[in-house]
Formats: sequence, C-alpha cells, structure tokens
Amino acid sequence: MKKFFVLAAAAALVLVSCKKKDVPVPEPEKPEAKTAIENLVAYFPLESATEAVKVGEGVSYETKGGAGNFGAGYIGQGYVNTAGNNNEAFLKLKLASNNALAKLQDVTFTAWVKNPEDFQKGALISVNGKNFPTQDWPSMIAYFDNKGTDEETGVKKQQVNGRFMFKNAEGAETNLWLDTWDPAFAVYGKWFQFAFTYQASSGAWALYVDGVKVREAEYGDKMPFGKCIPADASAIYVGGWSSFIEKYPGAAEWQMYFGGSIDEIRFYNKPLTEAEIQSLRKEEVAIALS
Repeated sequence: MKKFFVLAAAAALVLVSCKKKDVPVPEPEKPEAKTAIENLVAYFPLESATEAVKVGEGVSYETKGGAGNFGAGYIGQGYVNTAGNNNEAFLKLKLASNNALAKLQDVTFTAWVKNPEDFQKGALISVNGKNFPTQDWPSMIAYFDNKGTDEETGVKKQQVNGRFMFKNAEGAETNLWLDTWDPAFAVYGKWFQFAFTYQASSGAWALYVDGVKVREAEYGDKMPFGKCIPADASAIYVGGWSSFIEKYPGAAEWQMYFGGSIDEIRFYNKPLTEAEIQSLRKEEVAIALS
C-alpha cells in the first residue's frame, strides 16, 4: 500500500510539472510611442502591405512601384529603395475623399530617414491633386534636394525643400515653402528623425533633426493645413514625387525618387513643441532597441 501512495504522489508531481510547463510565459510588453497620442491622426509603420497603415481615417495601402519595397526599417520593417533616385520607386497609399489629413488645421509630420550619400536627392512624401494650375509640384511634399560643402569650413550641408500648396478665398494658388541649407540634414548612412510643424493661425513652421529645431519662420498666408489636401487628392506617395510618378504637365527628371529608407511616419493635428518631438524620439529609440 505504501508503495502505491509513493507511486501516486510521483505521478501527481509529474502531472503538476507538465501543467506548469504548458503555462505560457507572457512576453514583456513592448514600449509604445505615447507622446501626444491623443493628437495622432495618422501613423504609417510601413511594416508590410497589410500593416503599412496603422492609424489614419481614409488612408490605406494600395501598391508599390519600381524598386520601392518593404525592408529593414528603423523599427521592424520600413520603406526601402536601394536602386537610386531614378528607378520609379515608391509606396502608394490610397486617400479616400474623406480622410484624416484633409481635416487638419495645424500639423506635425515626423519620420525616420536613412539617406545614402550617393543618393542625396528625392521626395520623402508627397500628396497628389490635379485641381491646381501648376502641376510640376505636388499639393504637399517634403523633399531632400542638393548636397554641398561649405567652402570656408569644409562642413557638409544638405538642402531640404518642402511645399504646401493651398487655394485662398479667391481660389488663387498660394504656397508655403519650407526650405533650408543646413549641416544638420547632412546625415548619411544612418537613421535620423526628421520633423516639420505648421500652425495655421500664425503661419509659423519649423524643421527639426533628431528633436532639435534647425529652422523656423512665419508664412504670410495663414491657412488650415487641410486645404493643401485638395478634394481630388487620391494618393500619398512614400519615397516618390507624385507629379513625376503621375506624369503631370511640367514634371521634370530632377523631381527624383528618394534613394534610401523611410520609416515610422506620423501626422499629428497640432504643432508639437520641441520638447514633445524630443520625447517622441526617445520613445521611438527605446522601441527600436527593445
């Protein structure tokens, strides 16, 4: 009898042990970017065709073009083009007529960028729209242009251009230009956070690199950001210049494709402060390292 109880106890221990092994161990929670999350209206992690868009009313993945593809991003997957500036590379996100960006008054755009020095030109992001008389520039674009070197100091610098194209109360075209030459943008072969902000009530805009304000200015015509997303806008291009892709009249070969990598695109419905952009950057760095 004693032997029976010993065997039964051993069997029970084995069963308990097996059950313990079957209990799944919860994975530690991944950190999330929570800075100004209540103001986040669009988030494109660009993980894959099915996970290109995570947040964004009226925005969905449509297709990719040329050498544009999903590959190694700053966090997980991202947009990658390794074929240079003229390979018609892009990701196309479809815009519904009722979309989150068209409702914005103010805006902050952030993204992680890796810019090879060989391919130092190209559009990070652009929005189409055919109801403006000038078609060589999209209704919205952020664009890396020429690189150069300061003759006196030998320091490398990079030009950044951008444009918001509005129609004013009389229906005439008017533009907000974002442009600067600065060594802060001459970052090649490694990831950095790029951001711009715009406030409709003051016309103030600013450009940031890795959370540090590089340039700020005020624009005379004060208009809601959503007015640069015209009613007929149907696409956001990541890595491509919409006018050139869609062969608008006036589009030229210098309106190139971005030859590097782009990841973690976010749009907010307010101009984030410098402290908030730095906070967002810290969170994204923590996610990338987790």
